[in-house]
Amino acid sequence: MASETHAETDEVFISYSWDSEEHVRTVLDLSNRLRSEGVDCVLDQYEESPPEGWPRWMDRKIRDAKFVLMICTENYYKRVMGDAAAGQGLGVRWEGALIYQYIYNAGARNTKFVPVLLRREDQAFIPTPLQGATHYVVNTVDGYDKLYARLINRARTEKPKLGPPRPLPKKDVKTNFSVFLSTPIDPALWDEAKWRGIFVRVYESGPPDLGLAFLDETAARKIFEQWHRRYGDRDRFEELRISIIEGDIRGEQPGYSAHVGIDLENTVKRYREAGLTVNSARDGFLTLSRIHRMNPSPGSKNLEMFKQAYRHFKAYTLIPGVLKRDQSGVLPIRDLGIYKSTVHFRHVEDIGPNDEDSIVLGSGSIKRPLTEFGKRRRGRKQKKS
Repeated sequence: MASETHAETDEVFISYSWDSEEHVRTVLDLSNRLRSEGVDCVLDQYEESPPEGWPRWMDRKIRDAKFVLMICTENYYKRVMGDAAAGQGLGVRWEGALIYQYIYNAGARNTKFVPVLLRREDQAFIPTPLQGATHYVVNTVDGYDKLYARLINRARTEKPKLGPPRPLPKKDVKTNFSVFLSTPIDPALWDEAKWRGIFVRVYESGPPDLGLAFLDETAARKIFEQWHRRYGDRDRFEELRISIIEGDIRGEQPGYSAHVGIDLENTVKRYREAGLTVNSARDGFLTLSRIHRMNPSPGSKNLEMFKQAYRHFKAYTLIPGVLKRDQSGVLPIRDLGIYKSTVHFRHVEDIGPNDEDSIVLGSGSIKRPLTEFGKRRRGRKQKKS
């Protein structure tokens, strides 16, 4: 027995609900305009009574159409999604069931069904399977033109011809570092900025902020501007190393320590990707880092809130902030934020003598009084070989 085959046409089928006489007329006007401009629109209003009956007619037209325009309104959404009252909107329910089936059969690869809005505020009524598809608001000139360009397969912006690739610049390969200075810390600038603690900002819909609070805004901006020139707005290699060390430290008040420095292993990865040769057994590095001891108020949940948000989003934004003159809070500077995916949460018991964070436990540090963001500060040069 031979199987029946179907050829796709250039027709554009319009699916909609009969919300009101005005709505029906608006849909007809849209179809008439598209037809006048060369788009072969199919609309039930052009038919009196198909010989095969409306269900088979709709099935055939949806199946064979090149595009199906779905005019999204609240009533249309309810009927397509099966939320309309019993007995109402049977035609749209039938079309909705067909549309769901065709999208399912296509394996979620939708090239046929196009959400169309007569008003921008109807965006909330795009049926669920198509909410990720491009939609068109056709009561604007730009929206109609974009839909028209898609239906006739004409790009609104002409793609230029592909040119030949340009030659890459030659890289100077450095094979001997000797002692190489590699640090994100400019000591003079940090002394001028006067780092005075950390602060956190948590959001429901995105990664949290981890902020470094400074007294001097100009110097604080320069620090992060330097980091942006070196790392960009995303620390792709995670060269900036941020660690939070919890636990008691002899000679310090209860709290936790924040340690800002460089991740040497990740920095070496970037050097090697840039074509540089690094011999970790021969070449030496001199690094600087900064430490802050934080003494939060009893019962403070700020750090725990940040940790929970970080675990959820697996990322955060490192930002600078400036203490208010009365030191009642911090003014964040989010435009200089750097997106990061790694923060090291440590405990003093897990830090050995050769650990990157061992400087946090060392003696001979400089101590100065601070604001409520941290009552003691420890700043010290750190050397690694």
